[in-house]
Amino acid sequence: MKVEIAEHGRMSESGSSLLRLIQNQDMPLLDLLVRESVQNSLDASNGMAPDVKVDFSIGQFQSADLNKHLDGIQKPLDKRFPNKKAYNYIAVRDSNTHGLTGPVSYDKVVNNEFGNLLKLVYEICKPQQNEGAGGSWGLGKTIYFRVGIGLVIYYSRICQNGKYSSRLAACLVEDETKRDALIPHGGGVKRGIAWWGKADRWNSKKTVPITSEHEIKDILSVFGIKPYSAEETGTTIIIPYVKKQALLDEVYAKNEDADLKPYWAKSVGDYLRVALQKWYAPRISNPQYPYGAYLTASVDGVKIKSTGMLPLFRTVRELYILASGGSLNSEALLADPQITCNVESVDLRGVLSGGQSAGKFAYVKLTDKQLLMLPPENNKAPYQQITNSDVHMENGNIPIIMYTRRPGMIVGYDFDGPWTHRMPKSAESEYVIGLFVINSGNKLKNIKDSGSAGELSLEEYIRKGEKADHASWADRNISGNNPRIVTNIQKGLFRKITAKYSERTIDTTEKRNIGLGHALANILLPTSDFGRVATPPQRPGGSGGGGTSKPPRRKSSLSFGSGMRYMGDRIAVDFEIFMKSNTCDLSLLLLTDFKKYKAEKWESDDEIGKAFPLHFVHLTIEGIRPNGKNATEISKNLNIDTIIMSCNDEDVQAELITSERFAVPSTIRISSAVSNTIVRGTLEFTSDDPRFKGIIDLKEV
Repeated sequence: MKVEIAEHGRMSESGSSLLRLIQNQDMPLLDLLVRESVQNSLDASNGMAPDVKVDFSIGQFQSADLNKHLDGIQKPLDKRFPNKKAYNYIAVRDSNTHGLTGPVSYDKVVNNEFGNLLKLVYEICKPQQNEGAGGSWGLGKTIYFRVGIGLVIYYSRICQNGKYSSRLAACLVEDETKRDALIPHGGGVKRGIAWWGKADRWNSKKTVPITSEHEIKDILSVFGIKPYSAEETGTTIIIPYVKKQALLDEVYAKNEDADLKPYWAKSVGDYLRVALQKWYAPRISNPQYPYGAYLTASVDGVKIKSTGMLPLFRTVRELYILASGGSLNSEALLADPQITCNVESVDLRGVLSGGQSAGKFAYVKLTDKQLLMLPPENNKAPYQQITNSDVHMENGNIPIIMYTRRPGMIVGYDFDGPWTHRMPKSAESEYVIGLFVINSGNKLKNIKDSGSAGELSLEEYIRKGEKADHASWADRNISGNNPRIVTNIQKGLFRKITAKYSERTIDTTEKRNIGLGHALANILLPTSDFGRVATPPQRPGGSGGGGTSKPPRRKSSLSFGSGMRYMGDRIAVDFEIFMKSNTCDLSLLLLTDFKKYKAEKWESDDEIGKAFPLHFVHLTIEGIRPNGKNATEISKNLNIDTIIMSCNDEDVQAELITSERFAVPSTIRISSAVSNTIVRGTLEFTSDDPRFKGIIDLKEV
């Protein structure tokens, strides 16, 4: 094949910079390879078959057989890889996909439609444009250059206008600053990028993919790969000169305990098999996948069956089916009648135009026996199935939370981050596992999609907030507005897990919960003014002519009713506030033997430096009386909580304010349209630690 060496130009990427574009140093390369390559295949589904087939194969080849096809670098390749032994390669082959369609050269591009071929082989930062696609940056394909020496071969068979044809090209991306760089250099600025194919008939300095079936078959035979045949279409990515041990060293470090090393960390093939389950469990062999083709995945031709998956990923797959409205068959792990699965909607009020549901949350608590961790199965703990390393938990197990959008790839596993922060632990032999599935079709209220005339979909909001490695979700500003959707979803999951399992955690018994409830009642409710009505003083009057005198000045005050209600580790209590001014703050203060702490002081590095343990969870305003006791009450039904942080109407507003450092909801600000107003409602609050004492402080703002 003829070589084309990329020339340096303005705003052009160099090979060394391309290799750093996906700045994910935490995830092993094999995981990144699986995540990105499978997503590319799923995005290219032809829409006619019920599934997309993806097969990873690991094999060997002779260097001389390959090097002779690579004009310009044959000699340095022969020197670096002498033909004395076989070398390793990894190939990713998909079928039931469109393949690398589109023009083969830029002079054929119409209306800026580059097509799959140019985007994958010759371009960077050209993402998929179809809604619900996996990528939003066009950078995921750079992972191919990091797995081996930077050399990648692209082979595809397509059908255009009823005619089948094949295409094959190669690309090398290397660090141009290294002394042993392979690409020849004739002076000037090195770029470290080259392509191979046949000469472009319109520009002899450029190359396009080769299309000769005979020549393509000759190159594929180097790796023992068969060409597509009959009506088969798809793409095969071949990465030669792979160092298998170097890839495995990323998976399980040498300083880790060798006795705890899982079997899949000892073989590239086994690891790929587990990585496919880890990231694509929702879509593997799942005909109930609601958005099109499901995934049929295999390694070295051996299909991954749902019943043969590791227990955690099998659970994830079944939770996805339940969250998507599907049903489980009798072979399902969660079909056990002793297992209770929960599927609940996560609602966001005032944000979405297509109803309140931001998605479904499916979760379950399983024992070590139900997760097949005991003899004779002896499966590793769920944490090790995620991280490969043995993870030791103290005082119980933290929940494992996953989240995904329309493509069905698990974006991330969280058991020590923002998705599971402050969630209750379970017993050492129990594991809470939850999966959140975004409601892709819902729309953001009054927020337009820049690519269309309609409202922005929830799917696109999340997709465009992902980084290039698609390893996490984040909130972002849109036209100066931040709807805080991800943050509020996380808070919603916290509330559901806490409500379901907080009374059954490893160190909290039913008796302890009741005790905590009474302790909070005694601690947080003030002993003075308890049960009194918060009314302003009577205006003096009578026949003595004192009706024109003004009432004495009185500060705002807070009082509580006696009907406390215990709900696990929370208390609900009725309240009344007399608001002398238009705005008042209700703040939780923590009491010690020496001082009172507000949340900001407690969380500062000068003091405790940890999250404030007391927090509000809900407020309902049921009525207001402007101008005091004798006024007619105006009925209200205004609510705020840790998801909906504020409420507004023409008479009264309320806002839940979080601490700056750890975002603990420790203050409620209430504002009325007029002064001397009485506000009536219900408060709910809780404590992370029953050892601490606190009070509610009322302050005029």
